[in-house]
Amino acid sequence: MSIRINATVNEARAAAGHNKEQWDRFYFITKDEAKRLSEAHPDWTRWILIPANEKDKMLERINERLVAEDIPPVEMIILKWRMSQLLRDIQRKYGTYGVSPVYIPIPDKISTCVPEGSMLLGLGGSTSGTQTQNQTQPDNNTQQSQNAQQSEQTATDTRPYDPIRDV
Repeated sequence: MSIRINATVNEARAAAGHNKEQWDRFYFITKDEAKRLSEAHPDWTRWILIPANEKDKMLERINERLVAEDIPPVEMIILKWRMSQLLRDIQRKYGTYGVSPVYIPIPDKISTCVPEGSMLLGLGGSTSGTQTQNQTQPDNNTQQSQNAQQSEQTATDTRPYDPIRDV
C-alpha cells in the first residue's frame, strides 16, 4: 500500500482499512503520541528529524494500542502521513520556525525550564500572575516606567527576528 504525503483524509483512511470510529481512535492515539514526542524531544519538529529506530518504536506502540481495540494496525506510510501533519500543527501552534528555543523558568519550580511555546508551559502552576499581586505597589510614575521598560524588553527579547519589522 502506498499513499501520497498530501493524500486526503479519506484516501489515508481507505488505505488503512479503517471505518470512521476506528479512524477517530487512530487520530486520538497518534495525537497522544505526537504530544509525548514533542514534549520529550522539542527539537524533533519534522518527521525526517526523528531517528528511524524511534519511528519503529512509535509505530509498534501505536499498533499495539490499535490491536488492543480490535482496530487494524497501520503501516509506516500511514503513520508518516499522520505524524507529518501533527508535527506541522504543533509547530504552528506552539513553536517557532527557524528560531532556537528560548528557555523560560516555571514560576513554581525555579530549577525547571521548558522551551518557549511548549505545551508544558501552562502545566507549571497558576502563579505566574500572582507574583506581582503579592508585591508592594510602587508609586504610579515608577510603575509606568517599569512597565514601559518591560514591554520594550519583552518585545525585543521574545519575538523572533523579523527582517521587515526589525530593519
